[in-house]
Amino acid sequence: MIKIKNVTYRYRDVAEAALRNLSLEISEGESLCIMGSNGSGKSTLARVMAGLLKVTEGRVTIDGVDAADKSQGNKTGLLFQNPDNQMVAVLVEKEVAFALENAACPRREMEERVDAALVMFGIGPLRMRMTSELSGGEKQLVALAAVMVQKPRVLVLDEPDSYLDENGKKILLQQLARLRADNPRLVEICITQYPQTARLYPRLVVLDRGRIVADRTPEIVFADRALTLATGLRYDLEQYQRREVAIPGISSHLVENKKPDRLMFNHLTFGYRREPLLNNVSFTLERGESLGLVGPTGAGKSTLAMLGTGLLKPAQGMVAFYRGQELLSHQVQPGWVSGVFQQPERQFFLSSCEEEIRFGPKNFNLDLNPEETAGFFKLVGLEPEKFAGRDPFSLSVGEKRRLAFAAVLATCAPFIFFDEPTSALDREGVGRFIIMSRELKKLGAGQLIISHDGDIIKALTNRVIYLPGDGSFKIMSTTELFQNEWYSEIISSPAFMDE
Repeated sequence: MIKIKNVTYRYRDVAEAALRNLSLEISEGESLCIMGSNGSGKSTLARVMAGLLKVTEGRVTIDGVDAADKSQGNKTGLLFQNPDNQMVAVLVEKEVAFALENAACPRREMEERVDAALVMFGIGPLRMRMTSELSGGEKQLVALAAVMVQKPRVLVLDEPDSYLDENGKKILLQQLARLRADNPRLVEICITQYPQTARLYPRLVVLDRGRIVADRTPEIVFADRALTLATGLRYDLEQYQRREVAIPGISSHLVENKKPDRLMFNHLTFGYRREPLLNNVSFTLERGESLGLVGPTGAGKSTLAMLGTGLLKPAQGMVAFYRGQELLSHQVQPGWVSGVFQQPERQFFLSSCEEEIRFGPKNFNLDLNPEETAGFFKLVGLEPEKFAGRDPFSLSVGEKRRLAFAAVLATCAPFIFFDEPTSALDREGVGRFIIMSRELKKLGAGQLIISHDGDIIKALTNRVIYLPGDGSFKIMSTTELFQNEWYSEIISSPAFMDE
C-alpha cells in the first residue's frame, strides 16, 4: 500500500536533514503509531506521506503511484499538528464542506456527509460559528471532521488529541474505531507524544534524528528503558529533580520593587457573541503561586488567559495589580504579565531564534549577553549552536514551544500564563517543564497553568479554577478536583509513571 524507500528530506537553509535514508512499508488496512522526540522528523514524514513535500532522495508511493501525484485524486487525508494551518473557511460548516466542494461533490450528498461529520464529532452546535472564534480543542474537532468527511484511503493524524479534553479524546477514539470497522482497507497512521495513545495500536515506529530506530509492538518498545530514555519517549522525574536548574539572570529582575505581587481578576464578564462565555469570574493569583485552570474544550480557559494578559478587554469587570495593599494599576503594564500561547508560533515574528529570545528583554532594558542567551536555549533543551540562527518557523511544533518558553522567561515577568504548555512536547520536554515551573515558583513568579494533563496539574498546582463551560467558575484545591468523578471528562488521570 505505502512504500517509503531510502527517503531523505532536507529543509532549505537547515544543515541537518529532517529524514535520513528512511525506509518503511505499511500494508492495506494497517494501523500504526509513530513516536519520537521533538524534531525527530515525525511531522515531516507525515507531510511526505501525504505528498505535500517532495523528497530530496528516494521515493514514496501509494498503491504504486507517487504520493505527490494528485492526478487520480487525493488518497490521503492529513490532520495537521496545528489545526490553524488547515483552516481555510470563515464558518465551521463551510470548513467541513470545503474539500467536497472542491471535488464537485453533488450538493445533496455533500449536505448529508457534512451533517454526518458534524454529528460524528459532536460539533453540531458549532455549525454556524466562525472558525476564528473556536478554542484549540474545538478547532481540532472541526479539522478532524473536515478530513474524515473526504473518506480518505490513507488517514495521517499528526498529534490528533493534543488540544482535546478527555471527552474529546474518547469521541476521537470511538470515531476512529467506527471508521476502521466501516472501511477495513483504511490505512491509519497516528503520530503522538502520548504513550497511552501509542498502546492502542498494534505497531509502533520510533524516529530519532530522521531515522527509524525501532519498529515493534508498543509493549516491546516501552519495555526498553534505555531506548525510550535515549529517544525522549520517557522521562525520569527523579532524575530531573536532582538537577540544578538555573534560569539565567531572571531572579533579580523578578523581585524588582516596581513590580506587582498580586494579580486580581475582578468580576470579569466576556463573550464573543451575545451569550457570555465567562460571567462574573473573580479570583486572585499571588506571586510564588502556581494556579491551575481546567475545564472542557471551549469553556473559556484561553479566553480568560488573554483577558489576564490584556490581549482582550472584558465586557464588565477588570484586572487589577497590587503590591502589598497598594493598587498599582487597573491596566496590564508592559513587563508585568507574559504568556505562552496554545499555538506558540503566533507569538513569533523575527527571523532567528536568538532574536526572539533577546527581543523581549531589550524592550525592558535587559539586554542579554551571549552567555545568558545561550543559557535560555539550554534551559529549554535547545542546543544554542544548532538553533540560534534558525528561523523560528522552521522548527517542529515541540521545538517552537520550547523556544516560546525561553522567549517568555527572558522577559522576567512576575506573572506567567502557560496555555497547554506540554502539548506537542516529548516526554523529556514534559519532565523539563515540570522542573522549570517549580524553579520559577521558588523565584517568586506567579503562574497560571492551563492543561488537560492530570500529571501537570497534580505536580505543579495546589489550587485550581474550574470552568464548567456555562459561564460560571469554581475554585477548589487540586486534591478536591481529583476527588470528583467528573474530572476524568476534562483532564487525564494523573499517572506519575516513569514513561
